[in-house]
Amino acid sequence: MNPSTYTPKIRPTLEEAQAMVGGYVEMVVDRPDLQVLVDEDGYMKRGSFNNKASELCNMPIVGNAIVLKGKAMWVDED
Repeated sequence: MNPSTYTPKIRPTLEEAQAMVGGYVEMVVDRPDLQVLVDEDGYMKRGSFNNKASELCNMPIVGNAIVLKGKAMWVDED
């Protein structure tokens, strides 16, 4: 099965993000202009290689990924 790379227009909740990646969410890129979320257990689940997310992250990513930009990005409200 080919992995998906989602780019939502609005900020997903944790529950929505978990549903999109298919498990617990891990943020692998956190820059001022871009965040990438993946399934933290993607490797253990033997997910398929995600070309698009791997290129964005400059590291191998397996399984579904979420690319957040602009107002869709998660913010630290502490």
